[in-house]
Amino acid sequence: MTHLWHLLAESVHDGTVLHTPSRDCGPVTGPELLDRAERTAGALLVGAGPDSPDAADSGRPVRRAGLLMANGEPWVRGLLALLRLDAAAVPLALPVAFGGVEAYAEHIRRISEDASLDAILVDGSVGHRILNRIRLVVPGLRIIDIAEPPADHAELPPTGLGGDTPAVIQYTSGSTSAPKGVVLGHAAVSAGLDAIASGTEWSPEDHLGLWLPLFHDMGLFTLLNALRRGSRVHLWQPGDFVRRPLRWLAAFAEAGATAAPAPNFFYDHLTAAAAAEGLPDGLDLSRWRLAGNGSEPVQLRSLHAFQAAFGPAGLRPQVVQPQYGLAEATLIVSTGRPFAQYRSIDVDRLELTPGAHVTPLPADHPQARSVVSCGTPVDGVRVRIAHPDRPGQPLPAGTVGEVQISGPSVTSGYLGLAPEQQPFSPDGWLRTGDIGFQLDGELYVVGRIKAMAIVHGHNYYAEDVEDIVRNTPGVDRRHCAAFAWGSDGDERMVVLWETKLDPGQAAEVSQEIRTRLAGRLGLGSADVCPVAPSSIPFTSSGKVKRSAAALLYREPATTAASLANSSKGTTT
Repeated sequence: MTHLWHLLAESVHDGTVLHTPSRDCGPVTGPELLDRAERTAGALLVGAGPDSPDAADSGRPVRRAGLLMANGEPWVRGLLALLRLDAAAVPLALPVAFGGVEAYAEHIRRISEDASLDAILVDGSVGHRILNRIRLVVPGLRIIDIAEPPADHAELPPTGLGGDTPAVIQYTSGSTSAPKGVVLGHAAVSAGLDAIASGTEWSPEDHLGLWLPLFHDMGLFTLLNALRRGSRVHLWQPGDFVRRPLRWLAAFAEAGATAAPAPNFFYDHLTAAAAAEGLPDGLDLSRWRLAGNGSEPVQLRSLHAFQAAFGPAGLRPQVVQPQYGLAEATLIVSTGRPFAQYRSIDVDRLELTPGAHVTPLPADHPQARSVVSCGTPVDGVRVRIAHPDRPGQPLPAGTVGEVQISGPSVTSGYLGLAPEQQPFSPDGWLRTGDIGFQLDGELYVVGRIKAMAIVHGHNYYAEDVEDIVRNTPGVDRRHCAAFAWGSDGDERMVVLWETKLDPGQAAEVSQEIRTRLAGRLGLGSADVCPVAPSSIPFTSSGKVKRSAAALLYREPATTAASLANSSKGTTT
């Protein structure tokens, strides 16, 4: 039976080195990391230990535990320790994306109850105030500090069978709905790591440079893939990149890293920084060969702008490859191949309706939308397109519908949901909720089912609307949300955008947004509402939470609704 602990133990070696420059903890070799993990597992086997505030609960074994730490050696070691104990790891988002201590503690309470957590592993990177609040809200939950590995080894039982036994329960980000626990067994994770390696043509010499949070699926499974291949890893804090992107990029290059996965905003953030500050002296990106672009819609202009900005620093063409993946697939579904020319097609955005064939248009046509190919399915993953209303009936190539997947890396389902609530078609394919089409064997993703509004008989995707809003002068590039509002047959698109402008200036920008939506999308019914900075909710991975934004809009007492009543409008 497949067991991740054994797979990793046979893969790492002295050349597998974990560097954590953000924590300044020094390098740790693969064998050292496993030894530390076994010592930590021994402490977890008997409970919190005598020096823990939860020492009274010692003796209860940990079978399902949350990981609540910033990126660092303790996070990786805690994950490995749980695998050694046949315990399921539940990565937990950090508090930064939540609206205060109370909201965050409630988030942890919901996950703790849903996942039946025995404990949460911490290392001091999350403040005492937050942890004390969690103790009050979830009184039976042990909080175990693993900042330092124990000095001694405890006797450990043999590992279990692995296989379909849960190894990771990955909670979805909740960008369109409440977070759900994706159950991933040892065998599914192993298959997913193999898919990452084959799809990206990962080599033993590759060196991962990672700033993504490890509680996010792209960060977690890319890290595990690197360990599975025996690769070196440089692991930074997300803030190291977000606050000083060019300094991070210089450190990435100086480390000799060759691989870095990221969402589309990573490339926009670096391009904007280069335009404002210029390239760092001596920056050499010639060793970078794997740059995945996934987790959010891939923008063609972002790919072109990034290459133009960093080509002079040695970035080779087509290093950045569009990808598509999700936690339910243990990350990767499809990808472009390293250095292969990625494809895009300009289609009629008004004809991207489930069941319709895509209609190519000239790039300068006012209704044209450039859709970037996310490449071909990786080994072991099958992809098909089906109509959302008839999920068991595949559609022919070039037809728009729901993306469905199957294969050994696909989840067995969401934790605790009844069979009729699970996201599977009648014949067992996972329904992703994403809308797209296939052409010449490649996958094109255009949006999500729940992020589409039907206005006067036409389909409009929130992603299209947000893209136009972000690029309207006066609007913060990332802080806007679009969502459908109203009942079937009488929907309109609502847009919230954050601003510090005074009401008069905000009204002028709102009108410009409406004009652009009408001119470029033909969207003649849109409520455009300026809101205060930091009003729009985002997930821990940086995606807008449209369902939560809709609640913000609905609540009359909020700033969003008040501003909506004074500045909304309809364009004809």
